[in-house]
Amino acid sequence: MIIDSHAHIFPFLGTPAGFDSVAEHMRFLQFYVVGHSQPVRRLRDHSVVEAPTLARSPLIGPEQLTEVSFRVGENGRFLWDHDGETLYTHFMPPSLQTNSCPPELLLAQLAYVGVDAAVLQNAHLYGRLNEFFAAAQARYPDKLIALAEVDEVNAHTEAELRDLRVAIRDLGLRGIYYANRGFMFDHYRVSFDDRRYHVFWETVRELGIPVFWELAGVPENTREAYLCEVDRLHRWAERYPDIPAILTHGIGGDLLQEPIPEPLERLLSHDQVRVEILYPIGWGRSHEYPYPELRPTLRALYDLLGGGRLVWGSDMPNVERNCTYRQSLDYLRRYCPFIPSRDMERILGGNLAELFGLR
Repeated sequence: MIIDSHAHIFPFLGTPAGFDSVAEHMRFLQFYVVGHSQPVRRLRDHSVVEAPTLARSPLIGPEQLTEVSFRVGENGRFLWDHDGETLYTHFMPPSLQTNSCPPELLLAQLAYVGVDAAVLQNAHLYGRLNEFFAAAQARYPDKLIALAEVDEVNAHTEAELRDLRVAIRDLGLRGIYYANRGFMFDHYRVSFDDRRYHVFWETVRELGIPVFWELAGVPENTREAYLCEVDRLHRWAERYPDIPAILTHGIGGDLLQEPIPEPLERLLSHDQVRVEILYPIGWGRSHEYPYPELRPTLRALYDLLGGGRLVWGSDMPNVERNCTYRQSLDYLRRYCPFIPSRDMERILGGNLAELFGLR
């Protein structure tokens, strides 16, 4: 069984998509595009231009997002205006003509490549999609494993706790997707380990669900800031050793060189912590498939965690900016002879099947 730990479905991104308004959704989308690695192009001739700022630095609050009429176009493009020009970036691949990904599109991709199932990760930029995810999972229960979306800042409130219980117990979602950079919308005054959120984490523990972590260095995107958040997550894992945690988007190769930074070493000492192998979405823009330069990182991850605590993910459909879906799988399963076949089977699906109790 092959299970993709990181895939997305979503309605047209130019709609509210579960937020109160299109404007609120655009605010989250613009936040995610700030500093993105894709080049900025001028619409009238598609030439690459120096990217004008989408936010004032340092980005520690939503009011620092600049007003540029940020909007969603077609063919993977997100657009905005600057000095009388329309600019855009390909946050999605050009093949995503309508900037939407209905479940049937993802299922066609799974079938074509031979992937049996996918975990639907519910990040803010796509919308507040618990009901959308639940409906898709109900239609395709053997193919889709849906995670719930969380309002991190307000997760301790009665309304959010009620929504979480409804998402898991009534809608049937199987876990949560949690992004520490969501605290930008509260100016990073607190984070997920603040005492006010104990009630939220106790609810997660009570529901018996895993947490898929999008862990970024915040508010500065630096190695030091990232390791501070890693240490914060280590302390969280000490407090909640029975909540499974999956670190999405992998771990940077520079952090896996000897000696491994102490905060990361402490975090990975917790058996509940698993790590996604998900590199082409970032690596593929500056390297060519099958990414031979990546193998020392993959080897270091495997030597550190073995076959039981790693899971493969693609980030479909976004990853098609850099490679095909098949390539996002084959760089791992076909070019890592140092991983025995039994462990490779666990990484490609067995570990997730066990986590979610699948046959």
